[in-house]
Amino acid sequence: EVLLALSIVKVAALVAKFGMEETMMRFVPLYIVREDYARLKGTIYFALKFCLLLSIFIASLIWFFSGFISRDVFHSDGLLKLLPFVAVALPVNVFHEVTGGILKGYKDTFRALLPQFFVSPFLRLVIFLLLSIKGGSPLYAVAAFLTGEIISMFLSIMFLHKKAGRIRTAERKSEYQKTLKVAFTMISTGVSVFLFTNTDLWILGMFASTEAVGIYGVTAKLVTLVVFSLGALSAIIPPLISSMYTSGNLNELERVVRKSSRWILSTAVPIILVLILEGNFILKYFFGEKFTAGYAALLILSVGQLINAGCGLVGYLLQMTGGHKRYMRIAVFWGIVNVILNIILVPRMGIIGAALSTAFCLAMVNIVAMFEVYRKFRVLTLAEGLKFDIIFAAVVGGLYFLCRYNNFALGNHILLAGSLTVYIWKSMAGNDIPWRLLFPGYKSR
Repeated sequence: EVLLALSIVKVAALVAKFGMEETMMRFVPLYIVREDYARLKGTIYFALKFCLLLSIFIASLIWFFSGFISRDVFHSDGLLKLLPFVAVALPVNVFHEVTGGILKGYKDTFRALLPQFFVSPFLRLVIFLLLSIKGGSPLYAVAAFLTGEIISMFLSIMFLHKKAGRIRTAERKSEYQKTLKVAFTMISTGVSVFLFTNTDLWILGMFASTEAVGIYGVTAKLVTLVVFSLGALSAIIPPLISSMYTSGNLNELERVVRKSSRWILSTAVPIILVLILEGNFILKYFFGEKFTAGYAALLILSVGQLINAGCGLVGYLLQMTGGHKRYMRIAVFWGIVNVILNIILVPRMGIIGAALSTAFCLAMVNIVAMFEVYRKFRVLTLAEGLKFDIIFAAVVGGLYFLCRYNNFALGNHILLAGSLTVYIWKSMAGNDIPWRLLFPGYKSR
């Protein structure tokens, strides 16, 4: 029920943001490079007001139709108690994330990521643990989510107020139609991406038991660890892509993109190996015996995320360089395919069908977008040194199963820890791009 409630917040927020978070990441650095502070101010004000009003309207619909959503769509009476919190959380979440997009456009990575990825999750955990002293309840988890979002929103507003000092005295001009036109392609892309990353959970909620939804939800959350670095770099790279493309610095753009792809894959491969080799152990001892039923789905989803990580930031590269319409068509097509495949496979195969559909469509979106980037820029975004990754994974996997066959459990753990340490050092050596982007004061040796 909690997973479904938070999924409703995600999809409603996706619509209410109307692509403005990504649009700000494109227009804010563009206007800063051009020193057009009047349009910068007008665009920021328009985006915040538009998204706030739209989110309030959608929240009202959720509140009004809460009975229909909980009982007729998801067949859950418990969800009915959570939807009022969802309605209140929606405008807060939307305003918070759009503000974060503006800060990313300013290239203020630390302040953009701090509320969303550190403050809010920490507060949710602390508040949930405090509330849980009185006893376990799904209501406590949603209340903790809401409280964390409110505090993080005010923190983001404070950061933006300090950052936007130069535009306070500027006139306010905004090209509303241009902003909405780009935002429409962004929201279309965002909805499609959401479809092939969240449709599985929704379709399972309609055709499978709440227990199956819970098992799959935990599995899917574990797999997202694979692309943690992809998510972190997606907050940094897009504004840089927009600035470099606007200034015509394509050589530096190519270098940053390819180095970033190497860094993303270098952090993804160790996590994937741990999930594949120790996934059953992790599910059993951290979540419970029944969650081992999700191990096969974990393997399938890991392959999809590996391809996602290996292709790099192809979507953002297209969106920030005028190829947003092309990427929208790619994402929409495969998003629709994912819905169809989930509807066909989930009733027959359960969580395995959901994993197969999601992994396949996620992989295809990235592969097609990668070839589109190559066609447009003659830049192959695949990480350098893939031969080393393949040989490393094969050798470590073979030695791991050899130790396991001989019941040498300690050898498994030593092998995995040692080999992953060597891999991370070898694959990241000399790649200072992420550190220079995250920490402007960082200097290469």
